[in-house]
Amino acid sequence: MISVIRSGIDAALNDLGVTSNNIANAKTTGFKKRQATFADIYGNTDAIKMSGARIGMGSLTAENRILNAQGTLQQTGDVLDLAIEGQGLFTLIDAGRPDEKLYTRDGSFTVNADGLIANAEGMQLMSALGAPINVPMTATGTLDGQSFERVPLTGVAIRNDGTVEASYGASRVFNVGQVGLSMFADPNRLTPIGQNYFKENAKSGAGVIGAPIEQGRGKVHSGALEMSNIDMTSELTDLMRAQQAFSGSSRLLQAESEMTRKLTQ
Repeated sequence: MISVIRSGIDAALNDLGVTSNNIANAKTTGFKKRQATFADIYGNTDAIKMSGARIGMGSLTAENRILNAQGTLQQTGDVLDLAIEGQGLFTLIDAGRPDEKLYTRDGSFTVNADGLIANAEGMQLMSALGAPINVPMTATGTLDGQSFERVPLTGVAIRNDGTVEASYGASRVFNVGQVGLSMFADPNRLTPIGQNYFKENAKSGAGVIGAPIEQGRGKVHSGALEMSNIDMTSELTDLMRAQQAFSGSSRLLQAESEMTRKLTQ
């Protein structure tokens, strides 16, 4: 009996941890709600197998799943703040580990000193072709029959299809890349690794990068950020339920321990 009660306490503690983490990240850009899922433990002795019965032996945490519901979009006015409306995640790489891809819905980007679109941690945003997006600080070339040399960058625009346009001088506009979005067989199974990053795994499937809007991918909105998809009312209700489950299991364990103590005296 004690093992059954103990499993209930462990499940309640896990639920408390997941719910508390959701509440703590309610204001985190692009954060996706986690949900604890549980399964029953059934007796597995030979006698139980022969009888064909299913005798409950407690519960266990099956997994803590990510729920990729759309968060609300908040306007920021910054061109390199990007929000995804629909499916897909931004693909990021670390220059020091180019083979290790990370995924996120947090679209807070800037152009770094090397002219690459990257986030605050220096992770580079991948294009629809799977390469970093370079925005040169100056442009040299010929446009409409007119030659120009070292004209400075004056602006950047990003369209709904992810096209990145760089403006130089008064009228020179060049397409310098296209933001890529990755799709997965089951994005709810991605592995969270902290700092709003995810990694692919066997259950989620490998990320397939491509252009926004194509093949079910969402639109990219420039000048906006996607907020978390946390509903505080729902989370507080879940927190109270998990606390009551923990409290109830603790009282049961105390009563069972007291009963065992009296029987063994």
